[in-house]
Amino acid sequence: MPSGPLLAFDTGSPVVSVALALPDRVDTLATPQGRSSRELIAMIDELLAGAGLEARDLEGVGAARGPGSFTGLRVGLATAIGLHQASGVRAGAVSTFDVLASHYAERAAAPSPAILAVVDAHRDRWFIQRVRLGTDGAAQADGPHEIGSRADLECSALPVVGHGVSALKAPAGAVEATELAPTMLRRMRNGEFSWDLATLAEPLYLRPPATSAPKLVRSKHAPRKAANDYEGRRAPNER
Repeated sequence: MPSGPLLAFDTGSPVVSVALALPDRVDTLATPQGRSSRELIAMIDELLAGAGLEARDLEGVGAARGPGSFTGLRVGLATAIGLHQASGVRAGAVSTFDVLASHYAERAAAPSPAILAVVDAHRDRWFIQRVRLGTDGAAQADGPHEIGSRADLECSALPVVGHGVSALKAPAGAVEATELAPTMLRRMRNGEFSWDLATLAEPLYLRPPATSAPKLVRSKHAPRKAANDYEGRRAPNER
């Protein structure tokens, strides 16, 4: 298991967080989601400078791979790849569902052995993953992910964990998520993390982005068809 400095960041959640694990402490910075693409590198630089470290001094870099914000996930995973390529530090990514489940185990007063890790997909839809917790708090997915509604969560017999669940009429024992980067660090320290570069190229989006293909618009400078190119044109011998 890693014993040197570790860096983790979650850029897909509403609360974007960066955390640095040192031998005697964990330093954390956080910012709202909309500013992560502009501030992530500055946050990383601030944490490393405060500890007197450079990227090459790290033993590992970890990122959350989603689900979450499309732009946020791309920024985070690309940053992890860049740190690996620039300094040679090993890097990998882990599902946000897994991190949320570990977050629940750390904060619940009496953890349930089965929970729902959820991510707000907006428009009254939620990404849902049923997770089973071991006696040591280790999380394991229990079936495929689903997409459900607010009503599905409010009628659930299982506790839920996620950002924004405090606004739901959720079952007792629900845990509102905060910064997830420190939880990622603990997973990295405990060996509950995949140091596989391929995970950095596989964000967990769960649905296509809410965009559509551009329509073909004819330019006013495009050449017009010749008159005899159109159907119904007059035959040469027609009078």
